[in-house]
Amino acid sequence: MKFATTVAMTTALALAPFLCGCHSGKRATVIYVSSYHAGYPSSDDVTAGIKETLSGSGVRLATFYMDSKRHPEWVEARAAAALKLIDRTKPNVIIASDDNAVKYVVAPFFHDGPVPCVFCGVNWTCDQYGLPTDHVTGMLEVLPVRQTVQTLRQYYPDMKRLVVLSENTASEHKNKDVLIPVFAELGLTAEYVLVDTYEQWQERFVAANREADVIFLPTHGAIKGWREREAKAFVAEHIRVPVFTCDDFMMVYAVFGLTKVAREQGRWAAATALKILKGQRPAHLPVTRNQQTRAYMNASLAERIGFKPDGELLSRCHRIE
Repeated sequence: MKFATTVAMTTALALAPFLCGCHSGKRATVIYVSSYHAGYPSSDDVTAGIKETLSGSGVRLATFYMDSKRHPEWVEARAAAALKLIDRTKPNVIIASDDNAVKYVVAPFFHDGPVPCVFCGVNWTCDQYGLPTDHVTGMLEVLPVRQTVQTLRQYYPDMKRLVVLSENTASEHKNKDVLIPVFAELGLTAEYVLVDTYEQWQERFVAANREADVIFLPTHGAIKGWREREAKAFVAEHIRVPVFTCDDFMMVYAVFGLTKVAREQGRWAAATALKILKGQRPAHLPVTRNQQTRAYMNASLAERIGFKPDGELLSRCHRIE
């Protein structure tokens, strides 16, 4: 099996060698294992955060893409390839983003060392992976769903039925288990619709606009045959009810979004890796959760459904036409 353009080696530029207690006189190496692929917006933001934080540190950075969103059937083979790269490169620290890299690489093989690991982008909890440990710490990804619904309810106080329309992946099934009780607490009856193809997504989007009071669009990265330009036009034609998201790259299809800032995860993971390289132990660096959010308003879609936010909300929002 051939995997094109899945491993990218990048070296941070520096005039002086990185000084740490790992290998005297040698530059430290960090391997970053991404669950997904270059070109997936959230992964690109995490990668950018890692690179900008390590820039100038003298640390060598190797990036490996598991591509498990587009090709979930490859996940175990890609994990094995990542382990081969780790064995060959012998990094000082491993950074892993999103659930699959943690589930298939970090948890089974580095739970108790010997290489310290930092994860990010793991949804909601890491308990199922037996983490954290003395050798593994990280940042959880918690979506600001509750705050987003509460904001929309100020304008749609009678909304009761929610449809979540997303990709059919392990991450989304995990999100479903966490979010169904949250939606219930918010007084919403939630139906999860997880699809495999763009055509299925189109069909269910039309149905949701006919049957629901509000729609949540988490992501589309694993939906086969996705066509962005066509999808934007399709949403504009068929939208009838408020559509929200918590990922900025989905705002072209949503009216309102209070979104995570994926770059925050990459910056934190790289900064934590640097602390470990300087001698701190993962056990002394507690697991945390993302904090940053950004509000967006899609003006053209808001106009189509007659959504008229007040000045206070508009002043907080980045405007998308």
